[in-house]
Amino acid sequence: MTLGEKIRILRRRAGLSQGELADQIGVTRRALVYYESNQRHPREQSIINRLAEILGVTPEFLTDERETIAKTKEEYFLDEAAKEDNRNGMAEAKRFLEHTHSLFAGGELSDEDKDALFEVLTEIYFDSKKKAKRFASKSSKSKD
Repeated sequence: MTLGEKIRILRRRAGLSQGELADQIGVTRRALVYYESNQRHPREQSIINRLAEILGVTPEFLTDERETIAKTKEEYFLDEAAKEDNRNGMAEAKRFLEHTHSLFAGGELSDEDKDALFEVLTEIYFDSKKKAKRFASKSSKSKD
């Protein structure tokens, strides 16, 4: 797993925006975007050290591509949503997750049942997005 993937996953888990993490490690938001997209790597070891400290891992873990982080189902979902629709996908998916988590507020479902329900809801979400895209493209053609 690349340095950029690790930074992105750990940053999100820490609840930090790109701007917040960039400020904490002393770089611009643009630099952090480059790090997360693997377009550039931090030049100074001190930046790697600050990243590791803030994200709660060792510098060696961050830089060793053999080390991986197991993504949660929610993280896979968010990544797929962003791929589907860069502009709105992530924001819509986060709202969807917030509403989905409210279904589990009573705590009456087992973890296994929660996972199964989440998988079904995820499938419904992406299916409805595909249908909406097809409908939107047909509507725009009929207006022409």
